[in-house]
Amino acid sequence: MKSFLTAVALSIASFFLYKHYGQGENSAPLVIEEPAYAQMRASVDIQGREIEMAVFVRSAGMAECDAKTRDTWADVLESCPTCKLHEPECRERLAPRYARLFDDVPIPSAYLSANAGNATERDGRIVVYGLTDEEGVIVCGMLRKEISKRYQGALNCIAPSKG
Repeated sequence: MKSFLTAVALSIASFFLYKHYGQGENSAPLVIEEPAYAQMRASVDIQGREIEMAVFVRSAGMAECDAKTRDTWADVLESCPTCKLHEPECRERLAPRYARLFDDVPIPSAYLSANAGNATERDGRIVVYGLTDEEGVIVCGMLRKEISKRYQGALNCIAPSKG
């Protein structure tokens, strides 16, 4: 399970972590006035359990979202040949149940909250479904550790809600 989560998370997360958006690594995070949201999902059957990873990214408009999502999805296809990849989407608004992730509201699954630390990064959330609460907290910690190697922004694990 760890290899799936690491491969997919790092590939998808590259959308807002590793692929820089021009100059600005030493400048304040970009103020995005008209965001578009990317939604990317991948799932895999691991020992009879379906594990799904969902990534949500706030990008600086539809053009950026569409372009970066296509590039990222090609990378994911190469990194996880056993994954079932769902068609990525870019939208001007997320459904309310996903939009609240950007307010760091607890949901039934633990998730990673990433808030941009400079103008080249984007805010994002990574949720892994199909895990127990304990597994979710552990996986979130693993993702945070890996992603922190290249992401300057704040990375926080949001604990699952109890109920």
